[in-house]
Order: sequence, then structure tokens, then C-alpha cells
Amino acid sequence: MASTFHGLEIGKRAIFYQQTALSITGHNIANVNTEGYTRQQAVASASNPLSYPGLNMGTSPMQLGTGVETKEISRIRDSFLDGQVRSQNEQLGYWNVKHETLAKIEQTLNEPSDSGLQASLDRFWQSWEDLSKEPDSFAARAVVVSNATALADRFNQISNSIDTISTDLKSQISAKMMDMNNITKQISELNTQIAKITATGQQPNDLMDQRDLLIDRISKMADIQVKPADNGMVDITIGQQYLVDGAENKAISFDAGSSQLSVDGQPISLASGELAGMVESLTVDIPSFMAKINELVQVFSKEVNDIHTDANAMNLDDIQNRKNDPDAALERIPFFVKKDTSDNPTGAGDLTVNPLILSSLNKIAAAREESVGDAQNANRLNDLKFKNVTFSNQTTTVNNFYRTIIGEIGVQTKEAIQMESNADILVQQAENQRQSVSGVSIDEEMTNMVRFQQSYNAASRYISVMDEVLDKLINSTGRVGI
Repeated sequence: MASTFHGLEIGKRAIFYQQTALSITGHNIANVNTEGYTRQQAVASASNPLSYPGLNMGTSPMQLGTGVETKEISRIRDSFLDGQVRSQNEQLGYWNVKHETLAKIEQTLNEPSDSGLQASLDRFWQSWEDLSKEPDSFAARAVVVSNATALADRFNQISNSIDTISTDLKSQISAKMMDMNNITKQISELNTQIAKITATGQQPNDLMDQRDLLIDRISKMADIQVKPADNGMVDITIGQQYLVDGAENKAISFDAGSSQLSVDGQPISLASGELAGMVESLTVDIPSFMAKINELVQVFSKEVNDIHTDANAMNLDDIQNRKNDPDAALERIPFFVKKDTSDNPTGAGDLTVNPLILSSLNKIAAAREESVGDAQNANRLNDLKFKNVTFSNQTTTVNNFYRTIIGEIGVQTKEAIQMESNADILVQQAENQRQSVSGVSIDEEMTNMVRFQQSYNAASRYISVMDEVLDKLINSTGRVGI
């Protein structure tokens, strides 16, 4: 049977709930600009009723309500939307890195411009054309050497720039892994704290917000999978390996030699995220680009050397020697060599003009007859610009092959820019959807504040009424006629 003070208890519980709801509303308003904060609400539940026998119900009791109580303080969070945001974040991180790397490669080529490789090639061909008009001119020969040296230097510069990009990528991968390992350590520590609080029956909402914010951060770094675990903890896996296993975290590492990512020594492969973009740029994009540039150098230098060392090619010293001795052997000096050797160049980084030619302009083989005015070989070298030569996957001119390289990098960069833009839009859309559910709306919180305030006032008025009733019962009963 209900107590005489039952009404006061109902009023007290109503005040306590409305006060809690107002406090949570204030907490939401205070954190409207807090990154990662999730809107909270006090979940109301009718408190356990009292059995109340009735006069007309025999021994079967009725149930008399006892008011309201705060069942829990919940976070308004949708795990599906979290997954959408993180999934799009992975794609954004991947394309961010791809765009950045390809843009750097494109910047290295610096096309079209007067300082680009194409301009250097054009000047090289032009110098042979000029030499063919004046094969005995030392000025024209000096221009050939100067432009050839500039061309070799440009190839060297491209190789050095790409090496720098590769080194930077390795440093970025190391820094990103350190950041990721630090975050997973924080998540495992938060897991421990959350589990302890959850075990007491409480809801550590603010700690969960901190953990979710950290998970959002690493979702941009790699394609992770997040699964709920016991006592409010979460497990995080990457490439089928645990990064966070309850209260424990495992470190991710990178072997620069094999370009392999691993977790606690177990190899993993990534499909998206910044780390995937970095590793792919380092192991696929850059090697593919440099393979084409190196092939260009190999084919180009071989074609030039084949003409320059042809059995009938003669330089000024050869012509002079033949005048003295008709049977004198021709020098057959290659025009381009690998640095510090007399071998054909193997790549952009080791291309150089033959030191013998640098030390003596006479060594340029412009003739094919024993005459200083003959320019047949210079003409052949000039015509090389228009000659179709064989590369690994096509037969075309040297210039066209280089233009193909430029075109491929341009297309890849444009695709990366477009994909990055699309991913950014999708992230914003997913985040907006999540914020529409989890974010704090000042207008909504102000409405709630008025609603809870009015409920608080009504509960206070109810207690006042019950106080008057009890006052009448206690102080006026038995005083009839007095």
C-alpha cells in the first residue's frame, strides 16, 4: 500500500529526472563545437510500480506508479553511419596521397616549359641540324656538346628528383606508422578505462567519443575493420591482423627493402587509406614511371651511339689521321656513356656525355667521308629525331615516346584529382548524415531546455500541492469544532 508521502516521492523523482535532463542539455550545448562529441540524452523510464490492493479486487493487486527515473544517459550514435564515414575516409586518404605523388612527378617533368625535357630534346636535335650546315665550325660543335650536356643533366635531375620523392615517401610511411601506433595505443588504453566503467553499470560516453574520434583518424590511414567486444571495448583489425585486441595494441611496421607492411611480423596488404597510397606510389607508380624514363634513355643513347660509332663515322681527328695514314683505324667513340665508364647508359641517373668529347670537340663524328666539310653523319643524327625506333611496347620516335610518358602521367594525375574530389564529397555527405543524427543542434537543445524547464516547474508545483495536502491532513485532522 502506498505511503502517505507517496506523492512527494513521485514529485522528487520527477524533479531529479528533469534536473538530469537539463544538465545533459547543458552538456550538449557546452560541447556544440567539440570535435568528435556525440549528442547525449537522458532516457526516461517509469520507475517500478507498487502493488496496491483494491476494495473490489479481493487479493489481486493493482499497480500504482511511482514516477520516473533515468534509465541511462545514451549517446545518439549510428554505427552504420560511422562505417560509412570511415569507409569514405579510407578512399579519401588513398587518393590524397596518389594525387600528391603524381603531381610531384608531373612537376618534375615540368612540361610544357622551356626548361622541360622536351625542350632539351628539341635543342639537342636542333644543334645537330646546325652542325650539319657547318660541320667544321667549332662554335656549332660547342653548341652540340652544350645541349647534349644540358639534356643529360635534365635526365639526371629527373632521376634525382624521383629518388627524393621516393625517400620522402619512405619517411612519410615511417611517420604515418608512428602516428598510427600511437593512436592504437591510446585506443587500447581507452578500451581499458571504458571496460572498467562499463562493468560498474555506467555508460562512459565521453570516453567513447574520444575513442571514436581516434578511430576516425586511423580510418584515413588504412582500411580498418572495427568490431564491438566485451564490456564496451572494440577490436580493430587491418589486413586480417589485430591492431587493437581489447586492452592490447600491436605495432604496424614497414620493411623498406621489401616494401612490405606487417603487424607484429605478420605481412599485411592494404587496399585503401594513406598507407596503401604511399606504398603503391613507392612500389608501383614511381618504378613504372622510372622504367619508362630509363627505357627512353637506353634506346635514345643507343641510337645516338650506334650512329656516332658507325663503321663509316669519322670525327675531325679521324679525318686528319686518314690524311697521314689512309689505313688508320677510326676511333669510333660513343657519344653518350654511363657515368665513370665507357658503357652504354642504363638509366636517367647515369647518363653523361663522353668525357673524351667534352675534352675535345674534334671527337664529334659529323662526317662519313674524309672531308672536314662532310656532314653526312650529323645529318643522320639530326634525322634520328624522325626515325621510328623500337621500345618495349611500341615502335615510335623518341619524341613521341616521351610525349606518351607525359600523357600517361597527365591522365593518371587527372584521375587522381577527380577521385580525390569525389571521395571528399562523399566524406562530407556521410559526415553530414552522421552529424544530423549525432551532432548537437542549438535550436533543438534550446527547445529541450524549455521543455525540461516547464516539466521541472510542473513537478515543483506538484510537490507544493502535495505539501498542502499533507499539511491539511496533519495539522487539521481532528480539529473539527475547535
